[in-house]
Amino acid sequence: MIRDLSLIPGVGPKNLKTFKRHGISNTYDLVTNLPKKYENFSLVDVENLKHLEEATIIGLISAPFYTVKKRVVLTTTTLLVQDKVVKLLIFGRDYISKEFSLNDKVIVKGKYNMFKNEINVTYISKKIDTPNIQPKYQIEHISDRTIQKMIEYVFSNNLVDVFETLPTKFIEHEKLMHRKTAILTMHFPKNETDLEIAQYRFKVEEAFFHLMKYHLSMPPKLKRTPLSYDIGWVKEQISLLPYQMTLDQQEAVNDCFRDFKSDYSMYRLIQGDVGTGKTFVTFIAALGAISAGYQVAFLAPTEILARQHYENFNKHFGHLPSALLTSSLKDKKETMNRLNSNDVNIVFGTHILSSESVIFDKLGLVVIDEQHKFGVETRESLIKKSVTGDTIYLSATPIPRSLSLTYFGSLEVSNIKQKPVNTPPIESYLLDDKDISKIIAALKVAGQNNEQSFIVVPAISKGNKSHSIHSVFSILEPHFNPDNFYVIHGQLKYEEIELIMDRFMQNPKGILLSTTIIEVGIDVKNASTIIIMGADNFGLSQLHQLRGRVGRGSIPGKCYFVSSKKDVERLNFLLQTTDGFLLSQYDLKLRGPGVFSSIIQSGYTKFEYLDLNTDLKLLQGIVKDVKYYVEHIEKYPYLKKRIFKSNVI
Repeated sequence: MIRDLSLIPGVGPKNLKTFKRHGISNTYDLVTNLPKKYENFSLVDVENLKHLEEATIIGLISAPFYTVKKRVVLTTTTLLVQDKVVKLLIFGRDYISKEFSLNDKVIVKGKYNMFKNEINVTYISKKIDTPNIQPKYQIEHISDRTIQKMIEYVFSNNLVDVFETLPTKFIEHEKLMHRKTAILTMHFPKNETDLEIAQYRFKVEEAFFHLMKYHLSMPPKLKRTPLSYDIGWVKEQISLLPYQMTLDQQEAVNDCFRDFKSDYSMYRLIQGDVGTGKTFVTFIAALGAISAGYQVAFLAPTEILARQHYENFNKHFGHLPSALLTSSLKDKKETMNRLNSNDVNIVFGTHILSSESVIFDKLGLVVIDEQHKFGVETRESLIKKSVTGDTIYLSATPIPRSLSLTYFGSLEVSNIKQKPVNTPPIESYLLDDKDISKIIAALKVAGQNNEQSFIVVPAISKGNKSHSIHSVFSILEPHFNPDNFYVIHGQLKYEEIELIMDRFMQNPKGILLSTTIIEVGIDVKNASTIIIMGADNFGLSQLHQLRGRVGRGSIPGKCYFVSSKKDVERLNFLLQTTDGFLLSQYDLKLRGPGVFSSIIQSGYTKFEYLDLNTDLKLLQGIVKDVKYYVEHIEKYPYLKKRIFKSNVI
């Protein structure tokens, strides 16, 4: 039962208009519009006042008010609390002496200075029956107390029904407050303990629906006939390769072929450090699907990356029919016809692969590179085209095991840590952000050696970042031949980025100034130097990813982390460590799960109560229950309905 707000005494047209601006249209909206914050008026014994801590005390005004008007208005008096006198400082309120008199009993709140025995007053009132904890709704022109009275009237007169959103068994298992009780407690908290219990209820609720939505967005494993791949033919293709796969690569390949033998579709994440050959593993898995008579679709987040994968595949397996399909290509129709008639074994492309206009004859394996770069709908639309449902996700940002177990449900994980033996090490250096001359020198040396360079910055315009495209360009551009200096960033159209990248890659002396748009997968064999400006703005894993853009050919790479001296300890650790898995663990400890939010949040960008930086254990604690309800979601239609609404109370 939901009633109109006009049934509440005192709610007229003006209040209705104000409530509507805040998304409050009925009694249910009103009671579920929980306080934004709380002011604590719990009383402190005068003997327990602590230096520079806020405290609330009750006493008698024991001295005349004295006001001084200089740069600011300061009014002073004293308060007799039991047998102790405390001085009161009241700034900017010279009218205070007219509202209070000697011997008035008042409640006072403010920060206490022990050495001066004085309180800097933030609140003073004669209403000493003030509740210990006062909700703050932050709705303009309507007082907090008025809103409380309205909510009290709604509940007292049964003008709203509040239904439970969590399963009863889950509430009992987690020992949570019931939803109606929690809502009442949030509006009328008796003490801090009760308030914390109510807030915890809503934190768990947020965590529950966040994980439910995430796990439900992952495609389920489908029962299917095991793939009859031709292992002899696959081995024959592998034998043509000019180098030996690492043991980790071999194990990841074996994982994929074991999945092909299963009665259920493959659902696997292959994650690995920079330069460990994850993509190559998927090429071998693709050979297995092709030998079984299926087509393969390889989805990449950018056209540059899609073309790069296409060219790498053809370099090794050019005898197999393959295609490139992106929005900017002119011969799209011809490529689509070839896919529809099964004249193409494997296609590399961008989001266009998910569109209804692209029809496969017999799609089997779907490979999604950097899955978090795509929306759920894009991924699902492509996977639904597969007759087998076999799916491989690739990630160059290793996810710590604790996070992958929490977020990836039934997704199997293959880790590739080993790098090819002949991979040259990347020399890493730390520079102060004032060492512009050293940055210029490093770039000039690379140019003299006919080697390309990257400069990466955290922002396009200055804003609150110390380094930006505009500021760095203005400093460096005068020192270099403009024909060798290139700039790309996310505000350019893709056609412009593609054109600039092509020119840069054709220029052996090229210098590319960019945002992190080059972070994933860009493979420039001749690039030897990368300068990362404002390195303190990036996580360790992201810095490691960027470092991996150089040294990808026979030329040793050099990486310069440019930052203020404040960030030396963290960056020194990066200089000594080349293990991306270890760095991801440190990111988890230093910055919390939020540093991986682009990978794990799946559409949620803001929480009211849940904090990914501090609540990982909570998420881990309920993930088993979440998996149960995901598997039995049809028994809980109210859960399904709520999950795909916005994450509000």
